Amino acid sequence: MDITALIGANTLLVIITLILSALPLYFAVKLVGGHAGIVKIILMSLLLSFASMGATFFIGVFAGLFMLIATLFVYQLAFKISLIKAFMAWVLQYVFVFIAIAVVLFLLGLGF
Repeated sequence: MDITALIGANTLLVIITLILSALPLYFAVKLVGGHAGIVKIILMSLLLSFASMGATFFIGVFAGLFMLIATLFVYQLAFKISLIKAFMAWVLQYVFVFIAIAVVLFLLGLGF
């Protein structure tokens, strides 16, 4: 395998991973009535991830609480939803992730 094929395969893997990781938030935002596209979701996820790393470095112990509040406000602005719906979308994305993991574990025979 040459280097071009390796770079192409890695790039494709990164794109697929970004899309798959964005799907729970995409479905959650759509379910609560927000305006979202997959590219916007990916960009918001990346932005919030970098902000979380910065908050942990500068704030320390209270970074989690700070980032929860910041995430809700970013969701409200980016997806044009209320704070209550932003909170619901935040919770729903983790519910969707839990369900997806449970289904995969069940299909692999490692489930409940």
